[in-house]
Amino acid sequence: MQWFRSFNPNQELIGQFNIGTKSCSVKELEEETGINHKFLVFQTEARMRYLKGPISDELKQNPENEEALDKLTAVEIVAIFVSEYAINCDEELPQDAIFEFGRINVPHQIWPYWREYCHSTCARMSLPVSILPMFVINKTTENH
Repeated sequence: MQWFRSFNPNQELIGQFNIGTKSCSVKELEEETGINHKFLVFQTEARMRYLKGPISDELKQNPENEEALDKLTAVEIVAIFVSEYAINCDEELPQDAIFEFGRINVPHQIWPYWREYCHSTCARMSLPVSILPMFVINKTTENH
């Protein structure tokens, strides 16, 4: 068994990160005046892990090797973010529109908070501080 020591500067660590919306629900609140407010509530899971390197190109490029990569995990940070969006119309929102909003927009809006949380957590754990890149919506994200 190879131990991970955060204070060993010669260890090669490879960072991986992932974010995705896990659930959506509708929340309704009624004021004392009888006015009703509706909200979409999304739960988004964000993950970052450091893998002990070096890692072969074959292992990196084959998505079926997730189990082998899991064995190389030195540290993993996982956070669940809850975000609420007011529904300001009386129409019923189409489920596919809600799904797309949750898949594309919600992670995009959560990303800066995730970046800061990940950065500060790594610093507190004496891990190398990797600044996560800006969240980019590209063709892969759009088609996933």
